[in-house]
Amino acid sequence: MKKNQKIMYSTFLLIGLLSVSLSGCIDNTSYGGIGVLVTIVPQSEIVEFIGGEYIDVTIMVPPGESPHSFEPTPEQMKKVAKATAYFKVGSGVEFEVVHMDTILEQNSDLQVFDSSEEISVISLDEHYGKEGHHEEEEEHEHEGEEHDHDHEGTDPHIWTSPENFKKMAEVVYNGLVEIDPDHHEEYYANYQTYISKLDTLNTNVSNLLQPYENKSFMVYHPAWGYFGDTYNLKMIAIEDEGKQPGPAGIDAIISQAKEENITVIFVAPQFDTSSAETIADEIGGNVVFANPLMSNYEETITKLAEDMVAGFENS
Repeated sequence: MKKNQKIMYSTFLLIGLLSVSLSGCIDNTSYGGIGVLVTIVPQSEIVEFIGGEYIDVTIMVPPGESPHSFEPTPEQMKKVAKATAYFKVGSGVEFEVVHMDTILEQNSDLQVFDSSEEISVISLDEHYGKEGHHEEEEEHEHEGEEHDHDHEGTDPHIWTSPENFKKMAEVVYNGLVEIDPDHHEEYYANYQTYISKLDTLNTNVSNLLQPYENKSFMVYHPAWGYFGDTYNLKMIAIEDEGKQPGPAGIDAIISQAKEENITVIFVAPQFDTSSAETIADEIGGNVVFANPLMSNYEETITKLAEDMVAGFENS
């Protein structure tokens, strides 16, 4: 009887050890490949294309959320603890500014790669494209007071330029080779294919927009300044430091839109668009969605360029 009990105990112990072992294997498989973190959705396209089956990507600011306000979830922090690398945007994205220290506290071994290292990051002042509208509004609101109005910091939206996106892809390629040299050949082949796609996109968009150089386009949120720089266009933003403009600011922007024959206002789905709709009504124009946190880069950039051309031709 005691012998049978020992056999049964040994059998149960073996089954238990096998279960733990298998559960560990299943967990690793479900996590899938090397854990890599990115901040925003557009970056995930680069990493997934170049990394392929060897990489498991976690997007810290998921689709539909804003990098200006999103807080990481406990489930995401579990992924952070397991991750090997983080490809940060590096240009002053608010999520990174606020949460990067916490992420590194969660995983001190995390290798961080800066996607903006070869990119000239521009100040928001240079990209707002307004002719003192908000200073005028401050004078109305604070008459007699001295007020030094300034858009603080940099414009973080470097990825909206295909030329910058290529540089970000190079950082991803070099980073993946560093953390996983065994698959460098696959990464290189994928990288070359992706760069070719971006080159074709850049050429096509350049051909579309070249006849309209130095024209102005209007947006609600100032996310497309680098796109404008690349194709010699001037962005005019309605939003001011994350806030909708007051009546004086709206009146001034309406006047500028009429002067420059602007008929299209581009809005991002993450933001309140009531000011854009008001201005569009006043200028007899249209509101068109253009998502800077796009999941399909080529499709979004191409459509943006086509919509701009349609607006320029109707002005």
